[in-house]
Amino acid sequence: MGEMVDINDELVRTVITVDDGCDHTQRFIWMMNTRRNIRNKVFRHEPKPVRVTKIRIEARKRRKYRPRKARAPAQPNELA
Repeated sequence: MGEMVDINDELVRTVITVDDGCDHTQRFIWMMNTRRNIRNKVFRHEPKPVRVTKIRIEARKRRKYRPRKARAPAQPNELA
């Protein structure tokens, strides 16, 4: 019936959204401070993301396209 699909496949990533359920805030702050820590010769380990919720894999919503509005033609007096 169903075949096993690699979740990291590029085509699969365009169809589904994967949420690992972790809070990456401390990791982002660590990355922003990396250059400062190098300059000051301070070493800090990268913090591990904290699990907040369970992992979710869900289908992406299709985009709703609106029709484009027609532009009004430029008046010759407005160009000068």
